[in-house]
Amino acid sequence: MQESSVIEFSTYFSKATQQTIKSATGMKINISSTYQKVPNIMIAGDIGSFVSFKGDYNGILIMNFSGDAAVEIVSAYLKLMGMPDGDIPKNHTSDDVRNNIGEVVNQIIGKSRHLIQERYDLAAKANIPAVVPISTPIGLTLETAQTEGQECVRISMSTPSSKRFYIELSMEPTKLVEIKS
Repeated sequence: MQESSVIEFSTYFSKATQQTIKSATGMKINISSTYQKVPNIMIAGDIGSFVSFKGDYNGILIMNFSGDAAVEIVSAYLKLMGMPDGDIPKNHTSDDVRNNIGEVVNQIIGKSRHLIQERYDLAAKANIPAVVPISTPIGLTLETAQTEGQECVRISMSTPSSKRFYIELSMEPTKLVEIKS
């Protein structure tokens, strides 16, 4: 029996992030070997993206990017798609950076849900991610029947040039009990 699902699920969200960014950009992303249990999740950094998911498991995924990390990821993404260097956005405030971060986060939530369904036979649907430029951190809370005891985790990641970005994940408290048949 698993004591908590948020750490277990965090490994799948991390893996999906690493695989998706590698596939979309060719970049190898570093995942911190230490996950942090935090009291709540926040949209912070220069660009934040969030998406809720609901079904057999419920939660909110936030991805927070420094401006430099967002530009590095989007630049590699657009270059791999064949965009000329002169057309690549240089500033994290550009619409192209925000739009492409949204697309990458959409792919990450899709891949995460797929990995979890493969492993646990549990499914959830997700909304389309929202992407916002941030000047003041904003806290988000998962609305469920049981708001007490929600579990939150922050996972630090970095690009090949050590630009930081983060996954923040909040889930309703759940224990995973695998039934052997």
